[in-house]
Amino acid sequence: MNFLITNDHSYQNDLSLNEIYHKDFKILFDDHWIHKNNSLVKGLTNNYCSIKFGDTIELSHNEIRDFPLWYNDSTVSNFTKLKNYVPVDGTLNFDQKWHLSYQNNFYDKSKSCGCGRSTTDRCIGWHSYDEEPFAVALIKKILIDNTKAFLKENKLDILVPNNNGLDTLTVRSVLDYLKVDYQLFDIQKLDYINLQAKLQKDYYGFNQIQEFSSPKCIATGFYGDEYILRNPFYVQHILKNRGIDLVQVFDAKPDCYMKNFFDLVYKEKCNQLTSVSVDKLTQMICNDIQVWHINNTMLFTPFKDKRLLKLLECSNSVIVNQVTDGKLSKMVIEHLNKDLLPLLDTSKNSNDPHWFWQ
Repeated sequence: MNFLITNDHSYQNDLSLNEIYHKDFKILFDDHWIHKNNSLVKGLTNNYCSIKFGDTIELSHNEIRDFPLWYNDSTVSNFTKLKNYVPVDGTLNFDQKWHLSYQNNFYDKSKSCGCGRSTTDRCIGWHSYDEEPFAVALIKKILIDNTKAFLKENKLDILVPNNNGLDTLTVRSVLDYLKVDYQLFDIQKLDYINLQAKLQKDYYGFNQIQEFSSPKCIATGFYGDEYILRNPFYVQHILKNRGIDLVQVFDAKPDCYMKNFFDLVYKEKCNQLTSVSVDKLTQMICNDIQVWHINNTMLFTPFKDKRLLKLLECSNSVIVNQVTDGKLSKMVIEHLNKDLLPLLDTSKNSNDPHWFWQ
C-alpha cells in the first residue's frame, strides 16, 4: 500500500514501482492495488487506501491511518519523506494544490452508554463487571468484532507467524474461537527488494514480515503492546502521573514476562521520561505507525482500534499486571483457546528470529 503522486516531471522511479499517468501527474504504486477507471484501491477493512483521480485527486483511508503521509508543493507519498508530515488525523486532497484538512473530534472518546463501558451507545451489561473482567471483555469484543469484519471481506489465504509471543497467540486464539482456517509459517529472512529495504530503515515492522510472490494475508500482533497496556514507555506516562515509578515496579518483579525485554529496550528510556497527559499519550499511540501492506503481503492488525484506549483509565493494579506480565492478554487467550497458553514463551521476544531487532 505504497504510493507516490507527483507533478514533478524530473522525479525518477528508482524503486521500479508500477507507474501510471493522469493529466499532469505521475502515480507510482506497489503491487496488488486494484486499478479501475480513475481509481486505485488497496487494503482491508481496518487498513486501506483509496486514490481517486479526476479533475481533483482524493485520498481516503481508514480512520486511524496505518501509513505515514508526507507532502510538498509537487508531491505526496507514504514511503518518501518530504517537507511536510501529516499527523494521523490529517487528510490530503488535491484541487489546484494540495490541501491539508483534519478529521473533526478525532481524539474524542468514542460513544458509550451511560456507565461509559460499552463500545457503542447501547448498554451491553458491562456496568456490573469488576475492573479486570471488564478490561478482558473489552479486549475480547473488539478483537472479535474486528476479526469478523475482516473475514467478511478477505478473500486471501490467512497466514499466522509461527511464534509464541503473547500478541500473536492472542490473535490466534481469536481465529480459533471463530473457527477460522489459517496456516502457521516460519518467517524467512529473504533478500529485501528495494522498497522493503527502504521502509525497514525507519519502520521496524518491515524487518518482521515476509514478502510473498502471490497475494497472502498475515494476521499479526502488531500494535498489541501499544493499544492494550503492554508498551512500558507509554504505560510509564500513566503511572508516573499517578506517583508510580515503572522502573522500580520491574525491579521488584525479576521473573515477570516482560522483565528481560524491559531492561534491554525500555529501562533507560523510562528513567529519562518526562510524563505527558493522557490526552497527549492518546495522540502518541494513534500516531505510532509500525507497518502496512507491501506488494503481495497484506496485513491484518486487529489491535489497532481507538476503542481499546479506554484501557488507559484502568487502575494501577490492572495496568501493572498487564505491562509486567500480560495478565489481561493471558486471560483473553484462556477464554478463547486455553490450549495455546502452554505455548507462550517464558519472556517477551525471547525466541524471535535474530534479525528482528537489528
